[in-house]
This record gives sequence, C-alpha cells and structure tokens, in this order.
Amino acid sequence: MSPDREELSPRRREILAAATTVLAQQGNRGLTHRAVDREAGLPEGSSSAYFRTREALIGALGDFVAARLAVDVQALGSRLASCPGDHERAVSEVSRLFSRWLDQPDLLAARLELSVAATRDPSLAERFALWRADLVGMVRDVLARSGKDEGASAETLVAALDGVLLASLLLPARRRRAFVGESVEQLLAGLGTGADPA
Repeated sequence: MSPDREELSPRRREILAAATTVLAQQGNRGLTHRAVDREAGLPEGSSSAYFRTREALIGALGDFVAARLAVDVQALGSRLASCPGDHERAVSEVSRLFSRWLDQPDLLAARLELSVAATRDPSLAERFALWRADLVGMVRDVLARSGKDEGASAETLVAALDGVLLASLLLPARRRRAFVGESVEQLLAGLGTGADPA
C-alpha cells in the first residue's frame, strides 16, 4: 500500500481528482500530465512536479481510486455486520452503495479503465486486490449467514455486480438507478434464506 494513500497533500489530491476525470472522459491514451494540468486549472508542468512519469501518475491514481472504493466497501461491511441474515437489508445496502457510485460516474469509469490496464500491469492489479478481496469476503459472509457459504458463489456474484455497473454506464443516466436496483435484486434474490429448494 502506497504511503501516499494515507497522506495525500491537498495539491496531490487535487491533481489525482483531475486525473480521475481525464481518465474517465478521455481513456487511458488521453491521460497525460498536460491534460491533467488543464483539467485541474493548473499551470503546465504542475502534475509532473508531483508525479514525474506517466507510470508514477497511473500508479498514484490506482491507489487514489482503490482507496476511495475501499472506504465505501468497508462502510458497507459495517452496515451488513449490523444486520446478519437480513437478506432484504443486504439487497438494500448493496443497492444504496451502487447508487452512490452512480452519482460518481467518473470514478466508476476510471475504475473500469484502470481495471483493464491492470490486466497488463501486475503492480496496478495489486492496488485493486485488497478492496476487491474485502468485497468478496463480505459477500461470502452474507451468503454464509444465509446458509450458502461457497466461496465460488461470492466471487461469481461480485463479478456479476461489476458487470451491472459496467452495463449501467452504457445506459442513459435517467435509467441507470432503476436498472442497478432491479439487477441487484435479481442477482441477490436467489441467495436469500428463503431461496433453498424444498
């Protein structure tokens, strides 16, 4: 875990927030120091003074995005821990988290761009491993409390939820929230305590 994740200066945070927007809107190829400076409204050369190479910028951005996701996932875990076995509450809490992420489309799109880049960059992949492992672990706990403790089910469900988020970004903004809510309900409905066959 990068030390910058815990101790970002206001200027570094400003630069990485701008980089998130650039990556989301222009893709991986559009992520340059110059584009980040323009997005942040800073003089040219500002971002390269903090992140000297493009690799350093992408690595720091991976930490920045992963840390923001980790905070949300940890908060979800705390809420789910307060309602063990309550399937309806679990559906509601996951839907609420996804709705919050829908309000931050640049964060979602940047995460997807970084996830694709991580398939070619092991060090970037590591930055996403922790929060994803936390999310899978929480889903596994929810399944176990519902009498379904297969680890593969948790991995599959998290992958399916990722797919829902990606699909939502391809829809008009006005349709995203309803789509996500309905999809989360459908994915989790068969995993509730009442879903076991007779």
